[in-house]
Order: sequence, then C-alpha cells, then structure tokens
Amino acid sequence: MTSIPTGVAWRLYLRALAEAGLDVASVGAWIAAAELPPARRRIARGALAAVTVAVAIPGVRAIRADVAGTAESVIPGARSGLPFVDAGIRIPAGEPAGGDASARRQAVLAGAVVLATAGAVSVGVAAAGRRLERRWLARLARHGHPHPHRALGVRMAALYAVVVVPSRLLAVRKAAEADRRENVPGGADAATGTG
Repeated sequence: MTSIPTGVAWRLYLRALAEAGLDVASVGAWIAAAELPPARRRIARGALAAVTVAVAIPGVRAIRADVAGTAESVIPGARSGLPFVDAGIRIPAGEPAGGDASARRQAVLAGAVVLATAGAVSVGVAAAGRRLERRWLARLARHGHPHPHRALGVRMAALYAVVVVPSRLLAVRKAAEADRRENVPGGADAATGTG
C-alpha cells in the first residue's frame, strides 16, 4: 500500500493546480456569463471578480512577506509620515548605495525593454484571443447551438488550461529545484557538483 508523501513539494504542485483550476474556471464562467441578461451578468461577473480577488490576497501577502524577509529597510524604523513613501519599497541588503551610473542605465534600459516586450506580447495575445472568441461564437451561432456562449466558455477555458497549467507546473518545478539547491549543505556548488 502506498502512502501520500509527507514532503512539502507535492503541496506546491497541488496549490499550483488549484490556482490554475480556479483561473480556468473563472475564464469559462466570465465568457459563459455573456448569455445572461445584463443585470444577472453584472452580478455574476462581480461575484466572480470578488472570489478571484479573495483567493489572490493570501498569495500577494505571502509574496510581500518573502520580499520583506529578504530585504532590509532603507532606514530601519524611520517613517516619513508622507503617504506612499514608506509603502514597502525596500533596497536589498547586498546592493551598494552609490552603484555605477552606467550599470543603472543598462538595468533601466533592460527593464524597459522587458516591460515593452511583455506589454506587446500581452496585447497581441489578448487581441488574438478576442478574435478567436468572436470566430468561435459566430460559428456556434451559425450552426444553431442552443447555448453558444456556454460552449464558447468551455472552449476558451480548455484552451486557457492547455496554455496555463503546464507553465504553472514548470514554474513550481523550477522554484522547488532552486529551493533544493539553496538548502543543500555546502551551498549551490555542492548541489551542482562544481565545488
């Protein structure tokens, strides 16, 4: 008889699958709600948004706790009294305060390129997804489907699942491997066998 492993790694995979499942279900429900009358559609989509936010809050808090735990305050214990100035912006403990100006410019330029690329890809994916939605909806309606928006919601949720679930599991795997390398006695060199 096999037992459930007591390690923490499988819990990370289950959490990633649960979060991806919630995202997939919310995509399908959002699209399927288009079939409802306007008042009910607004209520359904508002409830869906509220549930998504309620589920996301613990994850955001965990990320902020991780960031706060690995970085030190610029001036420990000092509060400026101005709103948004002390809103959790922290400088990592290992960075020098004066740094090289050209290195900063390169980092800012690289960050801008990454953000612009990510923005362009996001807009492109959203436009392609919207075009695919309209095409599938027109085809379902043309073929006389009794509930075309529901069918479209199922299709888009399945497509989203095919794209999102493997990437989330891969991210968990990479994070688990990085954590395992950090926790090996002797450091990263002992984990890779290079030291």
